[in-house]
Amino acid sequence: MTDGDEIAVRIDEVPPCARCGGAALLRVRFGHSWTNTAGRPVEGFREADLCPACDSGDTSADDLLALFAVAEEVPLSSVVDFGGHVAAWVESVRRRRVDMVRLRSEERAEHAHRLHGGPP
Repeated sequence: MTDGDEIAVRIDEVPPCARCGGAALLRVRFGHSWTNTAGRPVEGFREADLCPACDSGDTSADDLLALFAVAEEVPLSSVVDFGGHVAAWVESVRRRRVDMVRLRSEERAEHAHRLHGGPP
């Protein structure tokens, strides 16, 4: 992560987790870039939710989850510590890649479900 990266943190009225639909504790929005099929860089944004159900067991997420477990609000004296944990968690989220084996498996299961009369 570079000094120019901005992370927007939402801790108030956080929508449900985008992965499981459960209660997310915070949502972050951060710059994200990738290389398209033409080999050109594409700049954009990405959002991620901190979810106790989905993120428990991830080292960088566990630090944040622990902070939320001990207090409903982050005390002013801990804001810098909180920010450091958020930045570390975002960096780990930024490095995540799609599990192509799992994606293909879910695609096959969905296709088989539709073939056998399941709803779209």
